[in-house]
Amino acid sequence: MSTKLTKAAFVDLLKAAQRKIKEQFDYLNQLDSATGDGDHGTAAVASLDAAVRKGEDGLAANKPLAEILSDIGWGIMTETSGTTSSLVGSLFLGMAEAAPSDELSPAEVGKMFEAGLANVQGMTGAKPGDKTLMDAMVPGIEAIGALLAADGGAGCGELFAAAADAAEKGAESTKELRAKFGRAKNLGDRSVGHVDAGATSMALIFRAFAEESAE
Repeated sequence: MSTKLTKAAFVDLLKAAQRKIKEQFDYLNQLDSATGDGDHGTAAVASLDAAVRKGEDGLAANKPLAEILSDIGWGIMTETSGTTSSLVGSLFLGMAEAAPSDELSPAEVGKMFEAGLANVQGMTGAKPGDKTLMDAMVPGIEAIGALLAADGGAGCGELFAAAADAAEKGAESTKELRAKFGRAKNLGDRSVGHVDAGATSMALIFRAFAEESAE
């Protein structure tokens, strides 16, 4: 990937995430069956399918990146259902508010993801430690900002690699956490010992971004 993140490259990132989530479909459903409805893989695939479709439609219509991101966010939220789609859709809607052009510098990519996270945080009270996808989303996006602060010359591939590493650590940490949201909350201490499916899928998405941007 070049030093600039174009709207076409961003859709390629989504396609890479779509492939990875589909590869882990059964695993994600298996994780969710321990503490939830057993359908997180299904929800994650549906969300990425909607994202890719809206992204491709936006490219074909030559829409600005900001509009494509908005279409993706609304597409995820209206074409799929559940908490995951609401939060992931909110991420893209927030990102749309901070995409000033169709080619973003690494610094602008960082600001875009920070705006997305801020929008999600305005939609949910969940935070790291609550055993939700926020255990991966928050550290992943914060790692992007931390790397940019430490190394202003970091490229997009490096940013996504840092995000993936942090998100994976966050997802793994959920194994020892007691759920505070969703159906898993009703399990109490029985939710301990299981990795959260939402955090896992978010970490997979960041890892797909990192792998695609490194090619």
